[in-house]
Amino acid sequence: MTKRIGDVVVIEGEPDRRCELCGKEDECRPAGPKGEQVCFECAQKDQAALKRYADRLFQGGLTQ
Repeated sequence: MTKRIGDVVVIEGEPDRRCELCGKEDECRPAGPKGEQVCFECAQKDQAALKRYADRLFQGGLTQ
């Protein structure tokens, strides 16, 4: 589980699940264009969505 502890973001491994964009079984994060659970490769395809996810991580809006 990824979580915040004060000003520190702790990113831990997640169990594999199906990527909502490509269907691959892999570790996924809610970094898709509409917050979908996506694999690393799919997350890299949409830099704007990836930036929104990173902003949530580092500005305290993380719920995962």
